[in-house]
Amino acid sequence: MSSFIIYDLETTGLDPAWNVPLQAALIYTDEELRPLGELSLRCALPAHVVPSPGALLTTGIRPSQLDQAPMSCLDMLGQIARAIRAWSPATILGYNTLHYDEEVLRHSFFSHLLPPYSTQAMGLKRADLLVMLRAAIMLEPDAIAIPVGEDGKRSLKLGAVCRANGIPLAEDEAHDALFDARATLALFRLLKERAPGTVALMLANAHKSGPIRLLSSGDLICLGGHSALVPAVGIMPSPDNATSWATADLSIDPVSYLNGTAEEVAKLLTRSGSRPVRMVKTNSQPIVLAWEDAQHALSADRLPDAVYHDRARMIRQHQAFQRHLTAALQNRFADRQPSIYPDATLYSGGFLTDADARISARWHELPWDQRGALVRHLGDVRLQAFANRQMFLQAPECLSQEARRKGRDWLRDRLTTEEDVPWLTLPRALEEVAELRAAVDQQDADSNAHLDAIESWLRERNERHQTAA
Repeated sequence: MSSFIIYDLETTGLDPAWNVPLQAALIYTDEELRPLGELSLRCALPAHVVPSPGALLTTGIRPSQLDQAPMSCLDMLGQIARAIRAWSPATILGYNTLHYDEEVLRHSFFSHLLPPYSTQAMGLKRADLLVMLRAAIMLEPDAIAIPVGEDGKRSLKLGAVCRANGIPLAEDEAHDALFDARATLALFRLLKERAPGTVALMLANAHKSGPIRLLSSGDLICLGGHSALVPAVGIMPSPDNATSWATADLSIDPVSYLNGTAEEVAKLLTRSGSRPVRMVKTNSQPIVLAWEDAQHALSADRLPDAVYHDRARMIRQHQAFQRHLTAALQNRFADRQPSIYPDATLYSGGFLTDADARISARWHELPWDQRGALVRHLGDVRLQAFANRQMFLQAPECLSQEARRKGRDWLRDRLTTEEDVPWLTLPRALEEVAELRAAVDQQDADSNAHLDAIESWLRERNERHQTAA
């Protein structure tokens, strides 16, 4: 039996490294998608985070609500982590979560001394209903009604798709975590009923072992993007990341690139337009399907199967190309400069050790006046910085007078600096308000009143910190 955890987050902004959830909703179901438990949480805004005015306008969160929530962000994240552990084993699923909510959750767990990869712990799988919906559109196009916007393009926004299929999710309910989680569950139930074959195939990819098995077989497969399937074959995993696979698009004749130089092969991974070599993240539920399951959905101008088999064989047997591609994969991120800010080093600063994970877990269990003594035992300087930050934000009375002074200086600089920094500051947020106001319809009284409240709140906070300086 396999249970599900359906979840949604509403956050302070779009960049996962610098934003946190303000709302979270999780629904626990059995294999038949019958609800077994529900969790709806809201937290106060951490003092060092400036929420994006655009995010507040979209979610409908008023500035007055930011300080009135019943718990801290640290407490809310702890509840989310405990719920995931308690409801495991399960498949964790949301709508557009793998590329957004999941990243916010990872970075927030990381900066709050919780296991950043909690959703990939033993017994857990990860799925994304948006990805599954795209697969269904390709494989079973008549299963779900897809709305078309005024621009003539189809809309895959959660609310639009739900309403097109008789699932209630009004505009004023969308972007509330609990309403969105319930709508995601209802849409998943409908997709499972109308496109059971697609759902079964995609749930098999909710764990990396499914896509890796197909990619490593050497057989023809079908690889899906946002709107179309192409014939493909797995080439090789990245030398430094076994979950990332280089895959050849067989609709492109490999004769055009196999004899290229090492530099030319490296450019295949980044060139614009159609790419003959695509990278597939096997742990992010890719649309990678067995040939017999999906070839019927290939484009009408597909070539004979024999052509694709020949192309796959040419790629596998071309030793120079294999060497050049291996080198390209090894050097793929060599020119990236590591961030000087710990918040942005989840992927570049190395994995956390088991010892630090145990100390972090103990840190959460202790009263605040005992946590400071534990910080020095953390081997990872990033975790030390995060722990000291939380001490200042949550329990400044437990710090020395000098430590509190340093904390106040750090917070003021974090919020009001005019330097070019990767996070949102109060001055830049005020500029964003002006940009939003120019784009909002002047007849939209509610949106303009909301922007007035946001601007007033930002100005008051900015002036307070400037005065303190």
